[in-house]
Amino acid sequence: MKPRFSLVGRYTFLSLTLMVGSVALLSALYAAVSDLLTERLAGERLEAQVAGNVNRLANFIENRIYQLETLSTHPSTPLYLSYNDAVPEGVKELVRVEADSPDLYGVLFFDGNGELTDVIPGQAASGSPYWNRKNWSLKGLPTVTFGSSKIIGPYLPDGDGDGPAWLLIRQPLRNSANQAIEGSIGLHVRLASLTELMRTENLAGVLKSFLRTPAGDLLDATGNLQTTAPEALRTGPEVLPGWRIDYVVSASEILSPLRDAQLGLYALASVMVLGTVALFWALARSLRRRVARLTEGAEAFASGDLKFRLQAPKNDKDEIDVLAHAFNAMADRLQEMIQRTVQAEKLAVLGEFATGVAHEVRNPLATIKLTVQALEKGETDDQRRDLLTSVEDEIDRLNRVVGNLLDYARPVAGAPQQVDIRRIFRHTSVLTTGLAETHEVTVSASGDARQSIYASPDQVIQCLVNLVANAIQACEPGGVVQLRAFRRGDRITIDINDNGCGMHESVLQRVTEPFFTTRQEGTGLGLSITRQLIELNEGDLLIQSTEGEGTTVSVTLPAANSDNLLLQQKTQKQRPTDNQHALTDSDR
Repeated sequence: MKPRFSLVGRYTFLSLTLMVGSVALLSALYAAVSDLLTERLAGERLEAQVAGNVNRLANFIENRIYQLETLSTHPSTPLYLSYNDAVPEGVKELVRVEADSPDLYGVLFFDGNGELTDVIPGQAASGSPYWNRKNWSLKGLPTVTFGSSKIIGPYLPDGDGDGPAWLLIRQPLRNSANQAIEGSIGLHVRLASLTELMRTENLAGVLKSFLRTPAGDLLDATGNLQTTAPEALRTGPEVLPGWRIDYVVSASEILSPLRDAQLGLYALASVMVLGTVALFWALARSLRRRVARLTEGAEAFASGDLKFRLQAPKNDKDEIDVLAHAFNAMADRLQEMIQRTVQAEKLAVLGEFATGVAHEVRNPLATIKLTVQALEKGETDDQRRDLLTSVEDEIDRLNRVVGNLLDYARPVAGAPQQVDIRRIFRHTSVLTTGLAETHEVTVSASGDARQSIYASPDQVIQCLVNLVANAIQACEPGGVVQLRAFRRGDRITIDINDNGCGMHESVLQRVTEPFFTTRQEGTGLGLSITRQLIELNEGDLLIQSTEGEGTTVSVTLPAANSDNLLLQQKTQKQRPTDNQHALTDSDR
């Protein structure tokens, strides 16, 4: 019968539900927190980055104005407007050094009308107005006043090879009294030196800055003109009057690492779900197979197969293995209990049967035997006398069978006492010598013969004689039967080994059952009685046999020691008292 709902399936569904729910909740919380953190962190960093760009550009302009003020206020600088050769060499060197700045193309001088009068080229100078002054003019360029300075430009080339982009910072010249005079000086500044200061640092790809000129042109960080304004362009703070920094924020770039992490989280969750499904599927198959084995065992027991056992490892690995061992232990105890119950019922029936046989068979047998003996004495014919002798032998054999039935049905424990192994071996050898000679089998004994057992001597001798007789009958002529005694702790074991025909495993399992025999002349009670007598003496019987190689029967009995000898002495002291009471009661 298959269950309606699989236990593993329930656990799988519950685990997947908890896992998917947890991942979904975690993803939602992750998205909310990441958006909040992104908005805060990115906003602060963007503001700091834009403010940094503004400061850098403003500082650049201020540094150029300070540089220009140094030149415009020098007393000898106005000489560039009138007579260049009259300018002291030191002033010329000063102007050349300032012109050689990497951020400048050169230094320009203008007269009172704004016309270019002289140029001092720097290392980066090229094109107009250094090689020629044709078509070089400031007309049309936006002009912004910043303090005492004017920022003119920027000039943006139109792509016809008319020079690089630039802007001009100009101040009026001053005399020694710091009074403005006719004429001005200007710094010819590289526009790229200004736009390159719009760095993005660690926000590359997220923030993109543009320089907005007074003419409304938009320049990128390389100084190139942007003909089309980017989408989502934000207006930034002013650097100078008319000059400001506009910027574009790529929100997707900000969130891309977080989205990648979120996608990674989904991928990991998917792998975990698939792994969980595969794991539970394999677990379900294994559990279903092992539980099916348990069900098979229960059904086998229900159908009467008491020999069925589950295969389980020696060391318990999980609860199923523990249950399998418990099942096998239950099966062993149940089989043993059933066998004992059946044995008890057999003994009860056999006891009643043996009592009836003893009453109904033995008495007529005694009468028949007496009649046969009387007829034998008066018979003169030898042939008839032999027939009567044969009848008397059969009567004796039938009487022994009845005696065996009574012995098996009502075994009586003998009086245990200390018995030497030497004595037991000697009596056994004497009683089996005739049978051994008849079958041409050699019987030998070995081991420590000084050992003693604590048991009923008559019953032990009866058992050994029976076992040795069976071993002799199992051997071919020339076979060997060996008795060996050895001690293990407080127990003594006697092994009876033979090299006879041995027994098949199916026969070995039933050899001690009553009335089971493989010989036509046997009654099947010999080994059953032997086992009962050994157990009555607190011993054990173990039979090991291999078909075609021989059999070993091990009889284990208590060894004689101080404890059981003391008990024997107390028992012997009490017996005369008991007998005395018995005589007294008889006299009464």
